[in-house]
Amino acid sequence: MAVRIAARYASRRLSSGGKILSEEEKAAENVYIKKIEQEKLEKLARKGPKPEETSTTSSGGSVAESKPSGPESSTAGGVSTDKNRNYAVLAGVITGLGALGWYLKSSSKKPEEVQD
Repeated sequence: MAVRIAARYASRRLSSGGKILSEEEKAAENVYIKKIEQEKLEKLARKGPKPEETSTTSSGGSVAESKPSGPESSTAGGVSTDKNRNYAVLAGVITGLGALGWYLKSSSKKPEEVQD
C-alpha cells in the first residue's frame, strides 16, 4: 500500500512538471490512477491464479498482494538459484556472526586496574 502511495506521489510530481496541481486536477489524476490499477487487477484476474498462488490467495489477499515481485518470485520454496546471491548471503551471515562473536568476546574482558 505504501508503494502505491509513493508511486502516486512521484507520478503526480513528475507528470505535473513541478507545478502545483489544483484540487480538480488532483482528483482527475487520482481517478485515472485508480482506473489503471483496477485494469491491472482485472488483467491479473483474467490470467487466473498459478498453482503456487492458489494456497496463498485462499487466505484472503488478492493475487497482486500475495505474490512477491523480483527474482524471489521465480523460484519455488524460497530457495535462490542465483549462485552469486547465495555466496553474498553466506558471506553476510558469516560476517554478522563474526562481528557478534567479537563484540561478545571483547565485552566480557574487564580492563585491568592500575595499582600504585
